[in-house]
Amino acid sequence: MGKSKTYSLYLAKEDVTDFEDVFTETAKDRIKAGDVTLSDTDDLGEAASVFVFENVPKHPTWFSDVTGVFDGIPAIKNKSSCAVVVFRHVDRVFVTTFAHGWQYIDDTKIESDFGLRVAINSLDDSKVRRIDRSNLGEAIKGVSQSAFQRDLQAFGIDEALDLVRRISGRIEDDDFANSVSGATALKITREMTLAELPEVAEEALTRSQSTDYQSSGFYIIDKVRPILDRVVLAELDAKAVEIISDGADNFELSMPGWSEEDVVYYGLKGPGLRDRFPDLLMSHYRNALGEKIGDLDVETIARKHGVFAEFNNDSAVKKRWSIKKALVGSVVHNGGLYAISEGDWFRLDQQFKTDIDAAFGALKQDWATPPLMIVKKVSEDGKKTGFESELSYNQRCAVKYGQVCLDQEMLMVPASPHGKFEACDLLDIANKRLIHVKKSSRQSSVLSHFFKQGSNSARILKTIPEARDALVKKVGDLTDAATAKALEDALGDSMDGWTVEFHIVDAPRKNGEFMIPFFSRITLRDEARMLKGMSFDVCLRFIPTPSA
Repeated sequence: MGKSKTYSLYLAKEDVTDFEDVFTETAKDRIKAGDVTLSDTDDLGEAASVFVFENVPKHPTWFSDVTGVFDGIPAIKNKSSCAVVVFRHVDRVFVTTFAHGWQYIDDTKIESDFGLRVAINSLDDSKVRRIDRSNLGEAIKGVSQSAFQRDLQAFGIDEALDLVRRISGRIEDDDFANSVSGATALKITREMTLAELPEVAEEALTRSQSTDYQSSGFYIIDKVRPILDRVVLAELDAKAVEIISDGADNFELSMPGWSEEDVVYYGLKGPGLRDRFPDLLMSHYRNALGEKIGDLDVETIARKHGVFAEFNNDSAVKKRWSIKKALVGSVVHNGGLYAISEGDWFRLDQQFKTDIDAAFGALKQDWATPPLMIVKKVSEDGKKTGFESELSYNQRCAVKYGQVCLDQEMLMVPASPHGKFEACDLLDIANKRLIHVKKSSRQSSVLSHFFKQGSNSARILKTIPEARDALVKKVGDLTDAATAKALEDALGDSMDGWTVEFHIVDAPRKNGEFMIPFFSRITLRDEARMLKGMSFDVCLRFIPTPSA
């Protein structure tokens, strides 16, 4: 055995047989021009070739900065070289790279989740060191790391909300490797030489095809899986354009990310798109395109056309996103169910989606009597229309229904996380309701934050007596002693009989139904489960906009 080394191993797609097919067009041009050193061997798998790319020596990027101030610096030049080794073994083509050789690989010819699947079938889900994840509910993308190995759940991976994109860890009592890191490539560390890589590749291929992970915590990747394959992504983008052009209602528009600021106006950007709207609807985009909708293509929705938001705060700059990044919805393609959120595509498990939709239907409730409508406002020049702020709407609701408006009223409770929190937007003491209000149901990340915020405040009130005391005091300061006493009695020692209600101001979808994005429905279901576990009732109601 040699010393411990780390190699990155890629698996080419099954239809790749020619070694040069794994390269980008730029790399192929260099190979054809004789600008690449090529060597073949039969001593690595069934057959192998190494492609060595040498670059012209040049000054490092920092050279001009330094020599502009200091004299006597020698004319340093760096020559950056790299290599790509391609070999055939067990009827498949594998690739390993050295230095920046990975930049010459055409990722459309590579299996996009090979490394990830090897890793989840090799690692113990209770001994994970690092996970790159994308939280769909909160639009959080990041890396969780630990100096020590931890249980998978300790990273906050919660049933498909956190999608594993890369996972790393040590392997114990297994001759396959000492440690692995898996994404598209498999990064493997063990005592080995390059000549032994085909043996490792054969075992890796077997592990990538295993379903052992389904009996571990890694089963979550089958619920909602990010699509990384560029060929599939291109097909899905084209499908989305086709659906938008045909007028089907698979997709709606949303604003990615979330902000504490109220959106006053939404607008469309692009040739001939100048209107402003109180809400963001696909119908506005289609109407603005008019007869040009037949010319729509992927390039247009990805780069040329977009949406923006203007906020109540005059100092806040406009937020802009492409139409593609603003798309939310799902489509069936080649027998699979796919969803798009904030520009990223995901494959969904059909049963998982069915379960989520059923949970949403059970939580959604109609009104016994029509709710108070939000007020639409028109700018002085008549070009912009928008809705009143959430605070203004909540204040009117409080007066009409005899509730207490707690919107933007923070409770200071040292024992709570971060020391302060907002109990709710509207407090209905007589009916024991904590009401949370949000304008628009088109922003996946906004709604997921909204549901988590409501769930978190209820949990704090339920579990921390000082939080209930702070709420009673706040209500007494805003109203009178009698109202505060009524609240204290209603809260009791355990908040028995209280309901957490989420009210969303929005227009119905094209089919007349009210809906929220799929990934927000996941968050709502999970937060509702937690709230019901604490004996709260939970419901969701929609407040129709005047345009509806």
